[in-house]
Amino acid sequence: MLRHARAWFLACLALLLLSAWTAPPAAWAADKIGVVNMDQAVNECKQGKRAQAELRRKASKLEAELKQLGAEVAELRKDLENTAMLLKPEAKLAKEREFERKARRFNDRKRDASQEMREAQRDSFSPILQRMSDIIRRIGAKSGYVLITESRTALYYPKSSDITLEVIAAYDKQYP
Repeated sequence: MLRHARAWFLACLALLLLSAWTAPPAAWAADKIGVVNMDQAVNECKQGKRAQAELRRKASKLEAELKQLGAEVAELRKDLENTAMLLKPEAKLAKEREFERKARRFNDRKRDASQEMREAQRDSFSPILQRMSDIIRRIGAKSGYVLITESRTALYYPKSSDITLEVIAAYDKQYP
């Protein structure tokens, strides 16, 4: 009797292991996985395009300002190099200080402009990214996705898993 129960137990265990071994691939095949290229989605949605245009305007304005300051510094350096031998020591020292002051101002402004652009970019795109994430979550829940990931983190995915255009369309519909 014990031998019969033991055989029955082993047969059930083997059947259980066999079903566990073959079931997950079949179940996984039914799961939907989506992939989104967030850079493309953010840059190609209407609000993203407007934000990029605004950032380009701001960048060109800052570049013009920096170009003017750089030209002033270059002109002072050239003037200092050309007239250094002719100037009295006090006048030469005053010109050198003016040059250093302008060069420092130029470098400070360049650093500040870079920081301004980073902040403007963050301020422009953070709300878009947040709303885009909400859209992706809704698409995932509505369409039965078990996972939606960013394309940069996926080593491989079939093109059929890419829902970037669907995300852009849904975003533009909700946030024109």
